[in-house]
Amino acid sequence: MEEFKEANSNKGYLLALTAGIGWGLVNIFVKILADLNFDCMFISAIRPTIAVVFLIIISIIKDRSIFKTDLKGIFIFMVYGIFALDGMFLGTSYAVKYTNIATAAVLLFTNPIFSTIIAYFLFKEKITIKKIIALVLALIGCVLVVKAYDIEALKLNLTGIMWGIGSGVAVALQNIIGKISLKNNYNRKTHLIYSFLFATIFLWCFVTPAAMKVQFNLQSIIILALLGTIGTLIPSLSIMKALEYIEASKASIISSVELVIATILGYIIFKESLDVFQIIGMLLIVSSILLIQSQGNVSNKRGKTKIAV
Repeated sequence: MEEFKEANSNKGYLLALTAGIGWGLVNIFVKILADLNFDCMFISAIRPTIAVVFLIIISIIKDRSIFKTDLKGIFIFMVYGIFALDGMFLGTSYAVKYTNIATAAVLLFTNPIFSTIIAYFLFKEKITIKKIIALVLALIGCVLVVKAYDIEALKLNLTGIMWGIGSGVAVALQNIIGKISLKNNYNRKTHLIYSFLFATIFLWCFVTPAAMKVQFNLQSIIILALLGTIGTLIPSLSIMKALEYIEASKASIISSVELVIATILGYIIFKESLDVFQIIGMLLIVSSILLIQSQGNVSNKRGKTKIAV
């Protein structure tokens, strides 16, 4: 029984890691689309649109019962889609607009703090010393990776800071509301279909006609498809599945690998700078993930010992 529990925990860690890797690819896709003159709001709106189209087609072919839900579920999915998903998309976009990428990134990665605090009160998830250390390591790592230690790299603006903090809260809500949905026995695919649908409808209300005047070609179509699937749908499915096996706070910390992936790919693909402090920051983030994973293994081993006695 304990071996089964440990295997499930490891599966949860791997799924959260997969989600982080997928989200880490988003910046690459967005940068390519921005270079092709795609509007920021259009990019944000197209992400859930493509994801929900793919998910609906797959569900129609494989299992149409996924579309069945109730009013309580609709409410949960609407809150998740508008506040958690769109909150992240809009919060990040406007934080970058009013501050800069480094400041927005630091504020976005406050989400493990919110996840840990909310999960403590809602799900009685323990705040252990190891979890606190992992949280601190991840946040310091984030600061180093985005060079937030350089005062000139930061641009402080109250409006931008509020949007940035909002994006962090939104990401935390993805873990928290996702956990609530699973505890109410809603299918994760049902959850995501309706959540993406609400997110899509809400965001398209803010896309101007001018933003839709873009030149589509084979490259942009491929990148948009990758953004909607690998960068949005797969990470969302992965993090929802991960929440079945591990705590929301742990999933939040582990998925911070997103920043490591984005930095490495930025260096390889776009020849962006990568200095010693950034490398140290990435190592700290990875260390926080390993620490969280080791905490789960130790807990399982203690459980085995108690059973043996």
